[in-house]
Amino acid sequence: MVARFGRLGLRLVRRFAVERRGVSAVEFALILPLMLIIYAGCGEVTTALIVDRKVSRAASTISDLVAQQTSVSSAMMNSIFDATTAILEPYDASEAKVVLVVVDITASGQKVAWSQARHDTAAAVNVAPPADLAVPSTIATVGDEVVVGQVTYAFTSPFANVMKSITGNSVYNLRHVFYLKPRQGNTIAFTG
Repeated sequence: MVARFGRLGLRLVRRFAVERRGVSAVEFALILPLMLIIYAGCGEVTTALIVDRKVSRAASTISDLVAQQTSVSSAMMNSIFDATTAILEPYDASEAKVVLVVVDITASGQKVAWSQARHDTAAAVNVAPPADLAVPSTIATVGDEVVVGQVTYAFTSPFANVMKSITGNSVYNLRHVFYLKPRQGNTIAFTG
């Protein structure tokens, strides 16, 4: 009887050693978590790139709309800021910080002629612009003004906790700045 169980056990061990039908299922179970992480990561990178492009377009649009004017009113600025909301659709525009600064280039340096902002603080007038909004010397011409439009968007991933463990951040600030010269003359007045 013992010999019979021994032969049966030996036959089962041999059969198990040559059986290959479940290998694919085991390999799939091992690879599936990695595949899901790659899939989710590709989706998040794509979404971040789409939002980044919208932020860039919003910054260029507000700069361009102001650069086309000879004077700008508060009501007009509200309409221009509303354009950024439309550009950022379907993403939450309240996450976007929009700053528009008109910088006067003088012989003694740069100073802010006027500034408006939405969801952020406007630059102080009659002083040098903040370092991140200063006009590069390659386009700064004495006697001209330069329109500087900046949009910063706080992008948060649905996988924020996972991303924080990988990159150390759960929120990514996507930021674009555009510099344009006035198209109709050298200055743009703000009428309030």
